[in-house]
Amino acid sequence: MIVAKVNDYEIKFQEYQAELDAVLKNMHLQEPNEEAKKRAIEQLIDGYLLLNSAQKSDVNITEDDIEHELVEIKLKYDTENDFHQMLNSNQIDIDVIKNRIKSNLLIAKYIKNNFSVNTDIPLEKLQEIYRENLKSFKTQEMVKASHILIKGTDEDSLLKAQELYEQIKTKDDFDKIAAECSDCPSNCQCGDLGYFTRGKMVKDFEEVAFDLDQNEFSEPVKTEFGYHIIMNTGRKESIIADFDEVKDALQDRLKRIDSELKLIKHLKGLRSKADIVINHNDL
Repeated sequence: MIVAKVNDYEIKFQEYQAELDAVLKNMHLQEPNEEAKKRAIEQLIDGYLLLNSAQKSDVNITEDDIEHELVEIKLKYDTENDFHQMLNSNQIDIDVIKNRIKSNLLIAKYIKNNFSVNTDIPLEKLQEIYRENLKSFKTQEMVKASHILIKGTDEDSLLKAQELYEQIKTKDDFDKIAAECSDCPSNCQCGDLGYFTRGKMVKDFEEVAFDLDQNEFSEPVKTEFGYHIIMNTGRKESIIADFDEVKDALQDRLKRIDSELKLIKHLKGLRSKADIVINHNDL
């Protein structure tokens, strides 16, 4: 089945499905929505247009380049045999893998050669951007928390959590019970979950953790995972990062944005000259 055509190149359903699977993984989705489908087919179209341009340019990829990337792929498997079993189970020929590697390397090198920004933005301009966007450099408030988890949301789980809570009088008590009784793998670290910002934990857990004072612990808190006894072990207030702390990252980010804008403009030009047909009903 042909799902799209770019000039004389036909995008087959199998190719689209593989790209869609990758998009779903990146978007953390189980089932495709319209945005995921659109992103998959648009990426395939852009990929073909860039590959076609790269092939017409002076970009060259050597066999050594391809073999190096192939070795990197193989290293993701425990053994060479496991890699070949994957090929056999998916009915993929090694030459197909090599062709994909070559295409990806061509596109990457073409983009690097034509759209990289190598000139640094002057320090004065960076300082001006920093001053005009101070809110963007404001760090988020963070708390550090430990917890004791009792799995289950039934009455027995609640009773067990309450019994443990009543035994805790000090931080040492908490650490000891977390290590011995918590159902979370963090028990090997006395329940330590490290620092986190708002939005990183389930809502009920997060609200309690941020509301506690340092070394204060909560009564059992119910979430979908069970009952938690939470202890706040640290806090980092929201601050505006100093210019010297962010200038290098700001420089890199602005150069990346400039490169991306140039690439987007180039792709728009390629698309305007291409004959593109998408069979939306087949996506």
